[in-house]
Amino acid sequence: MLKALGETIGTAGSDEFYAAMARYLRHCMDFDNIIVILYNGAERPVVAYSWIRGPDVFSYLERDYLPAAYLLDPVYHFHLNQRRPGIYRLLDIAPDNFRRSRYFKWYYGRIGIIDEISVLLPVEDNTTITISMGRDGSSGQHFSARDEEGLRAHEPVIMPLLKKHWQAQEQPERQRLDSASIVDSLIAAMRTHKDVTLTRRQAEVALLILQGHSSPSIGLHLGISTQTVKVFRKQLYRKCYISSQAELFSLMMPMLERPRG
Repeated sequence: MLKALGETIGTAGSDEFYAAMARYLRHCMDFDNIIVILYNGAERPVVAYSWIRGPDVFSYLERDYLPAAYLLDPVYHFHLNQRRPGIYRLLDIAPDNFRRSRYFKWYYGRIGIIDEISVLLPVEDNTTITISMGRDGSSGQHFSARDEEGLRAHEPVIMPLLKKHWQAQEQPERQRLDSASIVDSLIAAMRTHKDVTLTRRQAEVALLILQGHSSPSIGLHLGISTQTVKVFRKQLYRKCYISSQAELFSLMMPMLERPRG
């Protein structure tokens, strides 16, 4: 482990850093796959490193996740909201109805990862480094409490190492965070391509439904009552001529995939 740690420190600021970090993290907690994704403002995320031991759990990354699916992902919204750095399980940061959402079934239900723990580190006002470690069919096991504790014991080392690497790199100009642009783009795309004119509140409710929020959770996010959320949901479904979350997902996912200006 000390050798792997030394190699990681020595590669800070270089292109070899994330591969060295992955080898070090394997000593902290065994995993079947790992991916490093950088989120910058509202831009499309960038994959900085990935490794798999068994099946290709990242096979839908280029086709589905990076073009648009990330817009509904809990990690992306962690980034947008600039939450506290730390080590999180996916469901720790996900909406309350996430596992029942159409997005979860459509994306996570296909990729083959059975458990995931991530290191999430906002390094600037508009950038977040994420390192997600997973278990898949290679081991067929979830991470145990002991596995997680082993990783968390190294958090005081992992976070400064990531910061050191980031600070040692020459950074390009970064976008400002702009979560509102997703709502604006959805409204524009629905009007242009489906001839459906959504109010801003209806579009906000639609996106929160797709992310996996229940009506009470949507109410908390928007500062309105659960009953008012239900009214907006009914208006939304009626305006779009749909009656289920599955239909909402099928209608709006192609709109999210369109270029955002």
